Amino acid sequence: MNDTSILLNYLRAITASGSISAAARQLYISQPYLSRYIHEKEAELGITLLNRKTHPISLTDGGAKYLQGIKNLDNQYKSLVSEVNEMTYNQKANIRIGINQSISSQLLPKLIAHYTTEFPGRKVFVKEGPSSQMEDQLLNHQIDVHVRMLPIFPNEIMYQELCDSPVYLIINRSCPLYRRANDQVITADFPLKEIGGSDMIFLHSGSGFMRLIELFLANNKLPLNQKYEVKYLETAANMAYEGLGCTFVPGMFLHETFNPNKCNVLKIPTDKIPLKLVVSYLKDSALNEVVQEFVKVATNTAIFTG
Repeated sequence: MNDTSILLNYLRAITASGSISAAARQLYISQPYLSRYIHEKEAELGITLLNRKTHPISLTDGGAKYLQGIKNLDNQYKSLVSEVNEMTYNQKANIRIGINQSISSQLLPKLIAHYTTEFPGRKVFVKEGPSSQMEDQLLNHQIDVHVRMLPIFPNEIMYQELCDSPVYLIINRSCPLYRRANDQVITADFPLKEIGGSDMIFLHSGSGFMRLIELFLANNKLPLNQKYEVKYLETAANMAYEGLGCTFVPGMFLHETFNPNKCNVLKIPTDKIPLKLVVSYLKDSALNEVVQEFVKVATNTAIFTG
């Protein structure tokens, strides 16, 4: 990431969160570092970017104009890189795979291993990101296929189902259903209202899995307390197994053994949260040989889902 992109991200975070300290937490950097970085850039540019006397903090007129300018430059740079990549990309010999970042650690190694074994001459490019970002890249022809979860809304996108996956809820002491001695997965029906008010570990917005969970919570009118927000499902699952909060996970993140002194595991009925994993692609690329090859391999790959 170049220096201009870093400054752009920092200013966006500060204006979105309303304070330097909140932005630093969001960016996973220290508040003194972020404050010093902005001061140094202001000195370098000779303008004041932030009005620190307002609450929430805001951009000065000069800061707003500068931010808009570097946004435009950043967009032009990304467009240029995309155009150059398209010029050098061989659609008949290579494939660009996008995958939801929350599930990539569990699915990608197996999919890539099977594909490269079947087609050793292919060069594979991988992109990981939130489902919404990967979907945009598919629509903009920046990736060829997208491994993701349903639902899919754009009519330009087709998909093949890979598998259904059960969803589990890892709970800690904040949930009334927690039982200290229980080291077995609870598969019996339980009253959903009992999980209301639990301390939750959620994923960042943009996650396909999080959208599915949000729909489930809204439909069942379950108010939950968000304690942590993380980027990856694997992180959320490992935190929950340590008893730091409760979280929903697909079956691929289920541990066969867990410490009942820290957590319990509940299996959510499949009719409550129907989770389908799919490989999606654009309708106009359905006849592309490389896309067909990957879809065939993906649909024939046994994916462990719990």
